[in-house]
Amino acid sequence: MNRRGLIGALAAAVSLAVVPKRARANPKKIRPPGALPPGQFEQACIGCFRCAEVCPTSCIRFPSTFSLDQGTPHLELSDRACVLCMKCTQVCPTDALLPIAADAQVIAKEVRMGVPVLTRSKCLPWNGSGVCRLCYQVCPYPDKAVELVGPQKAPLFHVDACVGCGLCEEACPDQASAIIIEPLGTEIPKPEPIRRGPMRRGPA
Repeated sequence: MNRRGLIGALAAAVSLAVVPKRARANPKKIRPPGALPPGQFEQACIGCFRCAEVCPTSCIRFPSTFSLDQGTPHLELSDRACVLCMKCTQVCPTDALLPIAADAQVIAKEVRMGVPVLTRSKCLPWNGSGVCRLCYQVCPYPDKAVELVGPQKAPLFHVDACVGCGLCEEACPDQASAIIIEPLGTEIPKPEPIRRGPMRRGPA
């Protein structure tokens, strides 16, 4: 490559680094509440960070390294849960996040961020190794998004009623880590067959 060609190649590389490209839709991201459909969201979001600034739990994150999703927010529910305050939807200047009222009924109808996946072989009530109702107790929509079934009161999730806030994942004991909120569009595996162990008795 001659000198002129080398200079041209360097100039092209610099222009690509300086001028950001619009990201393509990434279906593997969990987006904040009120997010436009994939593709539209990435086009509308300007990466202003306002949603992250008002998030009380700091579960809204932005990519720390260059990627096709540079500048667009996603939720790290494995670290912090969303408390459904809807503040992020109310400060978005471009309606990449559509405004949603902080009302339980409105949220139940309009918000779908992710889907819960329960590994029954890890869940204490399902595998018979203990008693735990934490996911049910923290769920903002108990008996709708999750109910307790059977003699051991094991959790059963209903995807259609779940808003994907991640409170259940956050509450699940570390020794189990049985619940994961997956991005929308994830194929939910069929519940795996498990062998129940003996129920452990607590102290009298």
